[in-house]
Amino acid sequence: MDELAVIALLGLATLGVTNLAVEVIGGLARYRTVAAFTVALAGVVVLDHSLFAGFDVAVADDTTAVVVTGLVVGSLAGAWRAVLAWFDRSPAAGEGDAPRSRARLAA
Repeated sequence: MDELAVIALLGLATLGVTNLAVEVIGGLARYRTVAAFTVALAGVVVLDHSLFAGFDVAVADDTTAVVVTGLVVGSLAGAWRAVLAWFDRSPAAGEGDAPRSRARLAA
């Protein structure tokens, strides 16, 4: 279970770094998915972390295991983005939509 938590939190960290990069670099919003996978792959390669090693699954090549782990982390970044958009905590919730108006509490 610890391995799943590590991978899920790496996906959340990838989402955070990607959102920061999109805000700093204006034209990057079009390539958000590519940026997320690039950040995820770079992070997993730097950490040299393998999902397969955590679950004691034999893989023929360690490099392949690390790259596939990076792809899983990048996919989880997209899943985190959808979950946070559902909770309306992410800028992704309002992308392309008109600004949302909230009901007034006082008249």
